[in-house]
Amino acid sequence: MEIDDAGVREMRRLLRQVQEHLFLSHVDLGARRETVGWVELVYHPANAVPDLNYIAPRRKTAWVSGHNLQQGLDRMASLERTPCVRYIEGLYPPLFAKALGEFGLEAQQETPIMLYKAGGIQSLGLVPPSPALSAHEDIRVSIVQDELGAELWWEFWRNGLYDVIAPGIEPLIRWRQNGSPVGQQVDIMIYRQKSLVGVARVSLQPQNQSSQITALALLQEMRSADLTQTLLAAALHQALARGCDLVFAPGDSDDLRALYRDLGFIDVGSLVSYSQRAPVANEGTDDGGVAQPVLTTL
Repeated sequence: MEIDDAGVREMRRLLRQVQEHLFLSHVDLGARRETVGWVELVYHPANAVPDLNYIAPRRKTAWVSGHNLQQGLDRMASLERTPCVRYIEGLYPPLFAKALGEFGLEAQQETPIMLYKAGGIQSLGLVPPSPALSAHEDIRVSIVQDELGAELWWEFWRNGLYDVIAPGIEPLIRWRQNGSPVGQQVDIMIYRQKSLVGVARVSLQPQNQSSQITALALLQEMRSADLTQTLLAAALHQALARGCDLVFAPGDSDDLRALYRDLGFIDVGSLVSYSQRAPVANEGTDDGGVAQPVLTTL
């Protein structure tokens, strides 16, 4: 589909909204955010997990000079954090990736992003369907937004009965020592008869009018495309009901992206991470490609 200037401007606005959501969510998880020249620096004072320690171009910047990149990387080094740059590729030209390579950084992870805009994207003539909840009589939806949600993910992580899909754009909180989760999150649970068969975690940023479907867990013996789509629809419905007119999600696989498209999501590019390549234990297994997303927990 050919996109005119109005469509390009609209897509860039939506991608900037996605970027701001990530900044806000990472701060909710305990990271700090500061401006260094023309880059934003996000770092966690107590946790070196890469998803909470990176630099990104400042909002509305079309380019970041080598000098400004170096300032950000130097600041990360002073914080004893691995040099890492994260950005949404649709906001910057391909030459930006080449500039990162000149600083010794390599693409380490690329995560496709799917996006749903309530009311559609008028400049592109796209009007998504309204999310339909399951019509199955044996499906029941329940919502939790307290420490019970964190305990659920802890159990999923331990018992191995559930397939957990969490590509790592936003770390998954399994448990907090004080018994309470951090951040603005809600867990949507679906039951078939009395069995918990699926859970979706959604992060919310009401001030940004945005939400992200950050993780899914599905009972292995019940997992199917229909069940997965029922769970995704329930998560989407919940995000829209809470006033978030933009909902996005990492597209972890071809099958998952197809289910998102059926719900009215569109492909809008990828979140790319560049950093110094970690040493490889067995060089014979390194194909030089971009790493697949991994589950990150707190």
